[in-house]
Amino acid sequence: MIASVRRLVTALGHRVALWAALCLILISALRVALRLGRHAAEAEFAIRSAEARIRALRTSREVRHEIAALPQTEHDRRLDRWMRD
Repeated sequence: MIASVRRLVTALGHRVALWAALCLILISALRVALRLGRHAAEAEFAIRSAEARIRALRTSREVRHEIAALPQTEHDRRLDRWMRD
């Protein structure tokens, strides 16, 4: 009787240990996946921000170049129109 109870408890203990190990592995895998996803999202956001800044700087440079290339009369006319609006 005691031997059969001991085998039952031992088998139950092995199953509990197996399930606990499987749950721990699953939780660890999920944490790793979330961490990798977060790092990938942060890297993508940094790339998008840098590209947007580059576009803004290029546009600004083009506008400055365009204004510098205008004749003074056209420059004054556009400035007056901009100040009125």
